[in-house]
Amino acid sequence: MLLIIEALLLILAALGQDHRAAAAARKTYILDMAPNSVDDQYDGCEEKIADLVITKYLKMEMCKSTEFNKTWHDGENKAKNPEDNLKQIHSVAIYVYTNNNSVVYRDFNNAVRSEKQKYKDETFSWYSLHFLLTNATKILKKTQTKCYSTYRGTTVEFANDVLNKEIRFGSFTSSSFDQAVASGFGPRSCFEIETCEGVSVIKYSKYPDQKEVLIPPYEKFKVTDVKKKGQKGAWCDTVFILKSTGTVSYLNCGVDAKLVQDRARL
Repeated sequence: MLLIIEALLLILAALGQDHRAAAAARKTYILDMAPNSVDDQYDGCEEKIADLVITKYLKMEMCKSTEFNKTWHDGENKAKNPEDNLKQIHSVAIYVYTNNNSVVYRDFNNAVRSEKQKYKDETFSWYSLHFLLTNATKILKKTQTKCYSTYRGTTVEFANDVLNKEIRFGSFTSSSFDQAVASGFGPRSCFEIETCEGVSVIKYSKYPDQKEVLIPPYEKFKVTDVKKKGQKGAWCDTVFILKSTGTVSYLNCGVDAKLVQDRARL
């Protein structure tokens, strides 16, 4: 009898673990203005920060992260020759970002989405890649002047009570010109996006067949419709329809401002 009771307890414990794991897997995320985003646009301080990236941040961040070091060197060997007024270092940065075989993509996006305070405190780990991607996006936007219609698929669930609300992704966000490509990245929560700040990086991506459009963290959108599975035009469990409403940056030239404050104390 004791053995039977122990077996039942083990089964109940296992069921409890399975329930908790399933609950964790079903975590619902919020679409909002991403208030903790590292959203610096570097308007008015690009030359200063570019110099800091070359002389300080890139070397320091590569020394601190073996994975970033390896992925960056891989990009130096394989990135496309730059066009569109980009420099080779921009091409390498885009190659590194689009290399989803590396954890750099995941770790960088998580940090950009949530580490506003670390950015302000100068303990952020991704100053170089953040600046280079932002700078590349702005340079490409000078020739890619039109808005794009793109698609994004995910495996996560977002709360859908956002109709007519304004949101940001809060990180650099990959989308595709091709709905079929986007569908391959997950059927749970998907997006149809009108982006006016996103740029095509097909020429520079590690995977040009993904037809990627890169959306910067500072672009904001209005949710104009939410479609659920079974409704006309719903190609995922939930489809959010987004329309660009401009940009907002709460950290513009944040690093430069910090340097000015530090010098003033000397």
